[in-house]
Amino acid sequence: MVSTVCGMVMVLVSALELNEAPATADEWGYRPSAELPATMNPPAFVWRGQKEADFYGLQVASDTAFKALVYSIDETTLSSHCPPTTFKPGTYFWRYRAGDNAGTLTPWSQIRSFTVTEGLTTFPKPSIDELRTRISKSHPKLMFRPDDIALLQEKSSGDLKKEWKALVDRADKLLASPPPSSEPPKYPQGTVVKSKEWKTIWWGNRRYSIALTDGAATLGFVYQITGDRKYGDAARDLLLAFAEWDPKGSTNYSYNDEAAMPLLYYPARTYSWIHDILTPEERNKVRSVMKVRAEDCYNHLRKRQHLWRPYASHSNRAWHFLGEVAIAFQGEIPEAQDWLEYSMTIFYSCYPVWGGADGAWHEGTAYWSSYLTRFMYWVVASQSAFNIDPFHKPFFAETGYYGLYTVPPGTKTGAWGDQTPHTSSTKVASFMKTLGLGAGNPHWVWYGDIQNAGAPSGYIGFLLAARAGDLLPKAPSDIRTSKVFPDTGVATFNTNLVDGSDNVQVQFKSSRFGRKSHGYNANNAFLLNINGERVFIRSGRRDVYGSPHHKKWMWETKSDNAITVNNIGQLIHTSEAQGRISNYRLSDEIDMVEGEAGLAYGDNLSRWTRRMYFIKPYALIIHDFLEAPSPSTYQWYLHAQSEFILSEDSARFEKTEDIVAEVQFLEPAGLRLSQKGEYDTPTHDWYTVNPQEWHLKAETTKKSKQQEFISIIKIGPEKINASLTRENGIPQVSIERENLTLTIDLQSNPNAYPRDNIE
Repeated sequence: MVSTVCGMVMVLVSALELNEAPATADEWGYRPSAELPATMNPPAFVWRGQKEADFYGLQVASDTAFKALVYSIDETTLSSHCPPTTFKPGTYFWRYRAGDNAGTLTPWSQIRSFTVTEGLTTFPKPSIDELRTRISKSHPKLMFRPDDIALLQEKSSGDLKKEWKALVDRADKLLASPPPSSEPPKYPQGTVVKSKEWKTIWWGNRRYSIALTDGAATLGFVYQITGDRKYGDAARDLLLAFAEWDPKGSTNYSYNDEAAMPLLYYPARTYSWIHDILTPEERNKVRSVMKVRAEDCYNHLRKRQHLWRPYASHSNRAWHFLGEVAIAFQGEIPEAQDWLEYSMTIFYSCYPVWGGADGAWHEGTAYWSSYLTRFMYWVVASQSAFNIDPFHKPFFAETGYYGLYTVPPGTKTGAWGDQTPHTSSTKVASFMKTLGLGAGNPHWVWYGDIQNAGAPSGYIGFLLAARAGDLLPKAPSDIRTSKVFPDTGVATFNTNLVDGSDNVQVQFKSSRFGRKSHGYNANNAFLLNINGERVFIRSGRRDVYGSPHHKKWMWETKSDNAITVNNIGQLIHTSEAQGRISNYRLSDEIDMVEGEAGLAYGDNLSRWTRRMYFIKPYALIIHDFLEAPSPSTYQWYLHAQSEFILSEDSARFEKTEDIVAEVQFLEPAGLRLSQKGEYDTPTHDWYTVNPQEWHLKAETTKKSKQQEFISIIKIGPEKINASLTRENGIPQVSIERENLTLTIDLQSNPNAYPRDNIE
C-alpha cells in the first residue's frame, strides 16, 4: 500500500497477512488435503483463521492454474466453508485468501489437493438463505412445525397414548407444584474452586435452572398439543420468571457454563411453543435476555476458534444449543442468522470431533452416551426445521455399533474415559434404541428391546417416537463378536455379543487423539471384563473434574494397565501423547491387535509396541517391546478391585468362583512384584464413593535400552499351563488345557510383523 504525506512517499505494510503455519495436534487442520482426504462429498474446506481478516475467498479448480474453476465463493466470514453442491469424482485443487473491509486482499494461499472418490456419502450444506427459507414462518419453529401438530395429536391418543399420559401427568404435577423461580446464587466470596462448596453450587445451579426451564418447556409442549390455556399460562409464568434473571449473573456462560447451556435451549423451546399467548412486551423481554445469552455462547465459540480448534469438550454441545436458539428466534433477532450459519458450519465441517466414520468416541462410553443423547435434540430440530437428517453422516450411521461392542447387553461397565464405572448396558439401552430408530438399524433397536427399553421420556422422547417408523429388531448373532475402530484407536473383543453376562471382553486403546479431554487414558492400555463385571480395570474415581486425584492419579499412566519408564508415564492430558492401532486381525478363535505408543512418552521413550492375542475365551497373551534413549527401568501395571494373590512370577485375581484371572510373567525373569491398596493421590475427603482398588506393579531390576515383556492372562477357573520357548530366536508361547496344546509364535522384533489389516 502506497501513501503520499507532505510530498513524501510512504509504504504502509498491511497487518493482513496469511498465517499458513502447519496445524498442531490440537488443531483441526487444513482440510481437505492429501493427508486428510475427503470423507464426504462435498468436503468441508477448513483453514487457519486470521484475526485481522473480515472475510475470506475460496477457489476450487480441476487444474493448478485455477483456470478451470469448479466452485468459488468471494466472501465468507468464517474460516470454513461447506459447499451446497457436490463434486464429480476426480482430483481437485483449492486455495483461499483473506480480505478486510478497507479493501485489502492477501495473495492466494498455497495450493492444496484432494480427491473425491466414488461412493462417498453426499451431504451438501444448504446456503444460509436456503436454510432460513426452510424454517417455518410462524411458531412453533423449533422441534416441530404448525402442520405437525395434527399428527402429534393423533399419536397422543393412539400408539403413543401411554407416553402422552406420562407427559400430561408431569405437566399436572408442575401445575400443582411449580419449581422455584428465584435467581440462583453466585459463589460466596472466598469459595475455593473444585471444593465441595464450589461443586455444590456449580452443579446445583445447573439442576435448579433445568428444573425451572425444562418445566416451562414441558408445560408449553402440552399446551401446544392440547390447546389448554392452563398449561400455556403456567409455562408463561415460569418463562417470564426466568427472564428476570440477570444473564450476566450466576448463570452467565463464562461464570458457569453448565448452568448456562440449558438456559439456551429450554427457554428457546418454550418461547416458540407459547409464542401465541405472549404479549408483544413479553416477547421483547424474552428476546432481549436470549440475545445476551446466545451472544455470550457465540462469542465464546468464536474466541476459541472452534472451527480450527474444536477439541473443547463442552463446546461440542454448546454449538447445537446455540443452533436451537437461532431457529427459534430467526427473523426476530437479527444476529440469529449469524448463530445459525456458525452452528451449521460446525455441524458440516468438524462435528463430531471425537470420532471418525467408524462411529467410535474418543472420550469413552459415558461421554458418548451423554453427549449424543443431547445431540438427539439437534436431530429433531434439524429434521423439523430444515428436513436435514444427521444420520446421513457416516459417523451417525455407525455409532451404535460402538455401544453394542463396548457394552453388550448385560454388561455393567463401560470402557475408556471419565465416568465409565457408572455406565452399564441398561443405562444406554434407551439411547441405543433411539439411535436404532433414527438410523434404521435393527441391531440397535434389538439392543433396546432386549432390555425392555423404550424411547427417552419427556417431550423429546415423544417427538422421536412420533417420527420413528416401524423397524423389526434383529439380534447381532449374524455379525462378528469383535470389532476394531481404527479411526479412534479402540479395539473391543468379545466372546458373546448377545449376552454380556456370559461374555469375556478385552478392551484396548491406542489413539491418534492422544490423551486430551475426557479420553485421557494411556495409549496401549487394556481392560478385562468377565461376565459383564470389571476385572482388570482403569483405576480411580473422579470426585470432581480437575481435582488432585483426577489430575495426579487418573491422568497418570500408572493408573492404567500400561507401562512406565523410570516411573515416568505418557505426556499428561494432551493431544501430543499420541498412539495408534498399527495392525489387527479378527477371527472366530483368536483376535489380535497391535498398538504403537512410543510417541506418547515424549523424550522418555522412543518406542512401545504392544501386541495382544485373545485366545477365546480363556487366555490373553501380551507381548510388549520397548526402546528408551538410555538404559532405563520399566514398570508394568495392572489394577483390580480386590487384592492380588502374589507368587514369584504371577498375580491372581478372584472375585467369584467363575470370575477368576491370573497374570503370569513369562519374560523377563526376576521381575519385582508389589501391590498396594491406596492411591498415591487420594480423592477429596468429602467424596463418599471410594471403591477399594489394588494396584500391581511388576518392575525390572536391571536397566536396559530395550525391554521385552511377555505375559499371559489366564481367564476363568480352568487350569491352564503356559510356557515360553524360542525357535530361531522367535518366542513361542505354548498353552496347555484339557490335554490340548496351542502354540503362538511371537516376533522378537515386532517391526518384522506384517502390517496387513486382515478381517
